[in-house]
Amino acid sequence: MGTVDLLKRAELAVRGCAEALLLPFGLTPAQFLVLFRLKHSTTNISSAELARAAGIRPQSVVDLIGPLERRRLIQRREAPEHRRILRITLTAAGEQLFARALPAAAGLERELLGNLGEAELSGLRKGLEKLLANAEAHEAHPAVRRAASEKRQRVTGRPARHQSDGGLG
Repeated sequence: MGTVDLLKRAELAVRGCAEALLLPFGLTPAQFLVLFRLKHSTTNISSAELARAAGIRPQSVVDLIGPLERRRLIQRREAPEHRRILRITLTAAGEQLFARALPAAAGLERELLGNLGEAELSGLRKGLEKLLANAEAHEAHPAVRRAASEKRQRVTGRPARHQSDGGLG
């Protein structure tokens, strides 16, 4: 567990830096991630898609996006294909705040990675991409468990049992 522990400690340290950096913008790191995802999305994102991107449960996404919506940084609209799906978009105010916060966030990333050489940075990215792919394909990953459960339900006709999304953090 040494490498996973180190990865978690690095994430917490980076998040602590990001929290302090984003405070003047009135954003948390998770809210900044929402604005980032919305800005760089080619389609209108659903609440469930944002929850997956932020690593939170779909039920918790309202707590994440509620403050952004109250500040009129984002808006939610019913999806034309399904009334229960809400699609989220950036507002003009959200675009402006993101444009102001992005240089600070990019500067933090440059600072934190600044002492890594190009080969180290490339290796780190490749390693993290492989780790992510392995975790997302692992039988213990919530999406894999959910798909297996739904497949069992189709085969057996019995309701799927959804387990919690607990894990290493």
